[in-house]
Amino acid sequence: MIDKPLLKKRFAAALPGYDAHAAVQNEICIRLDEMIGRIRILPVDRAMEIGAGTGFLTRLLLERFPDAHWMLNDMIETIEEYLKPYAAGRNVAYMWGDAEQLPLPIGTDLLASASTVQWFDDVPAFMKKAADALVAGGMFAFTTFGPDNFREIRQTTGDGLSYYSCEELQQMLVGAGFSIAETLEYTRVLMFDTPQEVLGHIRETGVNAVRRIGWQRPNLENFDSTYRTLFGADDGRVSLTYHPILIVAVKTE
Repeated sequence: MIDKPLLKKRFAAALPGYDAHAAVQNEICIRLDEMIGRIRILPVDRAMEIGAGTGFLTRLLLERFPDAHWMLNDMIETIEEYLKPYAAGRNVAYMWGDAEQLPLPIGTDLLASASTVQWFDDVPAFMKKAADALVAGGMFAFTTFGPDNFREIRQTTGDGLSYYSCEELQQMLVGAGFSIAETLEYTRVLMFDTPQEVLGHIRETGVNAVRRIGWQRPNLENFDSTYRTLFGADDGRVSLTYHPILIVAVKTE
């Protein structure tokens, strides 16, 4: 089970520097927006974004569907300040809280979410909930991460989320009443000068919410040594792997 209060706290702390450190997340949003544009089969009048964050995907979708009625969701109320520049002049409302627990607007044409689903406790149940909210032919477009995501951290510390494979996610979606329109899966490896820089990157993007305790000096030294041994490159730098999965699914009739 995800510690949702800790998740909210860590992401809120990361907000000021998030955009500067989250290049991979921004790239993911660009790719998802392009997929949505290729696949759209219905007019989008009512739409919802789950886990809007600082607005990487929000900006793109509001530009793509400027006349739609938008519901923007996040656990952190203060992100409204980050979204306001994109929402100005648009038909936008906000829904604050955990999307797993909140009622989704019925009759929605598009549900979109980037880098959020991996934090849900019950992904299959949420997919059924998404299907119930969407109109027939409506789209559920989302991104998450696969089993190789942050593999270096998991192998070094034992900490980390449990990720579904792309095939498992597709099976869940079909079971919830969706057909799969398009998927994309890839890895992106970032290089850092030191393992401590890896930890800083994770902290600045909020994804340190799986580790509840702080680092003590002996543990940090052991982490540094082990990480360098396992994931050091010839030039002395170390790697961190991202494994994005992007899926656009359509609710069947």
